[in-house]
Amino acid sequence: METHHDVYKARLRTAEQAADLIQSGDTIVVGVNIAEPPAVLQAIAARVRAGDLKDIKVYSFNPQAHLASTLFSADVCDCVQPHAWFVSGAIRGLVKVGLVHYVPSYFHQVPRLLRENMKVDVVVTTVSCMDKAGCFSYGNAGYMFAAARYCRSLILEVNENMPRVFGDTFVHVSSAAALVE
Repeated sequence: METHHDVYKARLRTAEQAADLIQSGDTIVVGVNIAEPPAVLQAIAARVRAGDLKDIKVYSFNPQAHLASTLFSADVCDCVQPHAWFVSGAIRGLVKVGLVHYVPSYFHQVPRLLRENMKVDVVVTTVSCMDKAGCFSYGNAGYMFAAARYCRSLILEVNENMPRVFGDTFVHVSSAAALVE
């Protein structure tokens, strides 16, 4: 009988291998704030910069430094259409000159927007370590639960410092297409 740890090991990938799950034309939703997965974002951006990916749409609420320096960076704007549901300090200048598209919304409305109005291909986010039941925590009760439910591929970057919180914040190891440590 396959255990949660067996599934974990089978889905464990490098960030570069996980980034290979993304295809040109995909719509990617990124975890909010501390849930931005730095290694995965760097690997995806490396593929874009190498010319392996084009015409991807990236959505995030309150983008921080990792996203600003990778997929929301000015040097990839010819291949990435960045969208922010909130304008953070990290991207304010990019929004001002039109390199990041601001999508006005309220945080509580984002799950409904994802469910009813978007086709999400890939979700990339940071999660806590797996518990004995085979579950990870998104670390916040935001939109990741809805995004992960409707995506084709879920890429989780495991970080021992991500807090475990209660609510609609848990995802089972079997839902992940790839796990990156």
